[in-house]
Amino acid sequence: MRTPVGCVLGLALAGLLLGACGDDDQPGTLPDVTPSTPSVESPSAIPSGDATAQLEAEITAFMEQYAEAINESWTSEDALAKRREMFADTCESCLAGWEFAQRAHSEALRFVGGTASISKVRVDRVDDNIVTVSAFTNSEPGDLLTADGELVQHFDGAIETQISYQIRRERNGAWIILLGEVLT
Repeated sequence: MRTPVGCVLGLALAGLLLGACGDDDQPGTLPDVTPSTPSVESPSAIPSGDATAQLEAEITAFMEQYAEAINESWTSEDALAKRREMFADTCESCLAGWEFAQRAHSEALRFVGGTASISKVRVDRVDDNIVTVSAFTNSEPGDLLTADGELVQHFDGAIETQISYQIRRERNGAWIILLGEVLT
């Protein structure tokens, strides 16, 4: 079976972060921003006091932490636990990617190949306390192998895969991914 690393990243990133949510979680307060915003990749064009730019920079940092947790979760149980804290049970794609890494630990599998990274994050919409963002990701091909080198799962590489996430700020100030969907 062939699964693109970008999809696994999306599954995992659909997750962009820190704390599982339950029915009684109360969302934090987000700054008042407009739905259409410029990208973080040109911060010099945005005044430093711009609430949208600040929100986008904060979410970009969260997404980069999520990608780092994904990359490290193949070999570190601490990173695997951190990765799981970054998305809610509602993010099925995040959970599916996490389960691959969990399987690597439980079955003593090893991941050989490249890493995933975030090249750009764009805030697309802010509705109450839910922020919809587009994350553009890059991933190198990789393989999940048994101790004997037998292929368990191949992951294709992907360039500039667009993943749409819905995220929310929790009461403790941490972001958590609610949903993720690979668009391209």
